[in-house]
Amino acid sequence: MRFQDIALEGDFLKIRELAPTMAPGATAPGVAPTPGMTPPPGTAPPGAAPLATDPAAASKMAAAQAKDMMDRKKQLQDQIKDTEAQLNDLRKQLATMQ
Repeated sequence: MRFQDIALEGDFLKIRELAPTMAPGATAPGVAPTPGMTPPPGTAPPGAAPLATDPAAASKMAAAQAKDMMDRKKQLQDQIKDTEAQLNDLRKQLATMQ
């Protein structure tokens, strides 16, 4: 099949190599799900109201994600510092060999 043979976006998305990565059980936009197919957990059926979320829980999750990000950043900074110290030690050893 050539690219120009694809007339509709749905046909384009059916081609596995060109289709965007999707969760198992998800369908491409504009492509009707197969009968008996169940939507992935946590998704509302088409036409349903979006799932309500607790604002307090959402802010706690955002705070936890921000804390995790800061912890990861600190770990990376410490790792860079340790690597630079090791590099300086190696440079000193190299200077004594010459």
